Amino acid sequence: MKKFAMLMAIVMVAVFSAGVLVAADAPEKIVIKEIQKSKPAVAFAHKAHADKVGKCAECHHKDAAGKEQKCSGCHKAKMEKEKESFKEVMHAKCKGCHQKDKKGPTKCDDCHKK
Repeated sequence: MKKFAMLMAIVMVAVFSAGVLVAADAPEKIVIKEIQKSKPAVAFAHKAHADKVGKCAECHHKDAAGKEQKCSGCHKAKMEKEKESFKEVMHAKCKGCHQKDKKGPTKCDDCHKK
């Protein structure tokens, strides 16, 4: 029984630390400017968010670990009916998380700095 408990402890540590190790390679900051028309680009503290969330798959939900691509790789400016547009995804995911946590920017000019 002790061997099984030790094995489970090792597996749990490996599973939960994998996200932290991957987040360590995240870029410090990125600028989201793919579809900007009327608002300025968004400077995004990527590493800070990756460290806080701990799981790249939380945002990069379709990508294999270590092969994450930009959100705009799947979510184009305008999408088919079954997929959300880039703008819809960013506003729902980012703003939604900030509203849920009652922390972080939720107004247009908070992210789209002039």
